[in-house]
Amino acid sequence: MKDSVNDHSAYHTLIEQVSELSARLTERYHTHLNCRAGCSACCHHHLSVFPVEAAQIKEAIASLPAETQQTLKRQAAAVREREARNEPVACPLLVNDRCAIYAARPVICRTQGLPLLYEAADGHQEVDFCPLNFTAEHATEELDEAHLVPLDTLNLKLAAVNLNYCRSPGINDDEAFQRISMADIIEQATRS
Repeated sequence: MKDSVNDHSAYHTLIEQVSELSARLTERYHTHLNCRAGCSACCHHHLSVFPVEAAQIKEAIASLPAETQQTLKRQAAAVREREARNEPVACPLLVNDRCAIYAARPVICRTQGLPLLYEAADGHQEVDFCPLNFTAEHATEELDEAHLVPLDTLNLKLAAVNLNYCRSPGINDDEAFQRISMADIIEQATRS
C-alpha cells in the first residue's frame, strides 16, 4: 500500500474529541479507575489499525531516538515469532510497560479501561471495561448511558475519517480497510 500524503486534520479532530471524552469520563469515574502510567494490562495483544492511524504511528516512531526504534524493531520481530507459535503477545510498542508513542496512540488505546458501550452480536447493547476497574461493590451502579464511550459510533467515525484519508491519494476502498499490525508499522517506520 502506498503511503498517503493526505491531510491528517480530520483524524486530529477525531483524536481531540476522543481525548475530551476520555478526560470527562476519567474525571467522572476516577475513583473506579486503576489505569495509570506503567499499567499495561490492556496492551497484551497485537493491535492492528487503519492506514490513517498507521501513518500517524509511523511518524511517531520515526521521531523516536534510534535506540528506541531498534528496541521496537526487535520487539516487533519477537511478537511475530510468538504469534507464529500461538503464544500470547504484548504490543510491540511497549517499552518498560509504557507506550513508546503514547501521544500518538490510536483511538482504541485512548479509550481502554473506560466503560465502553457497544452492540453485541445478538443486537443488545453491552458495557465493557477493564477488569481492573470498577471492582468495588456496586461500582457499576454509577454507570449510565450518557457517560460511556459510544464505541460503535466512534468506530464509524474512525472508518469515515480513514476512508476519506485513503481516497485522496487514490488508495482503493478495499485497501483502505486493510488493517496494519503494529509489528508491520514498526518495520515500515524503522527500515534503514
